Amino acid sequence: MDSDRRRHPRLPMQVEVDLFRAGRPAQRVWTNDLSGGGVMILMDDTDRPAVGSWVELQVTGTLGAGETPPLVRAQVVRHLPDGLALSFDEDDDSMA
Repeated sequence: MDSDRRRHPRLPMQVEVDLFRAGRPAQRVWTNDLSGGGVMILMDDTDRPAVGSWVELQVTGTLGAGETPPLVRAQVVRHLPDGLALSFDEDDDSMA
C-alpha cells in the first residue's frame, strides 16, 4: 500500500518487545516502525509465525511509573524480507 494512502502514518521506532505465540516461549524482537494500526517487527526468516496467525506483543521492562506494559494482540498480515507486518486487534481493550 502506498504510504500516502495509509490510514495511520508510520513512525520509525526501535523498541525491544517480547513476541508471544501459542505453545512457544516468548521471543525477544525489535520493532522497526509503529502506527496506530500496526507494527513492523524485525525477525529473521527462520520460524516466523504464519500469515493470518495471531500473536501478542509486550514492550520489555516497565513503564515510567513502574507499571507492567500491557499485552497487545496483533495479526500477522505479511512476511517482509527482514521481518513481519502486524495489524493490531481493533477489539483489544489494551489498545484503548
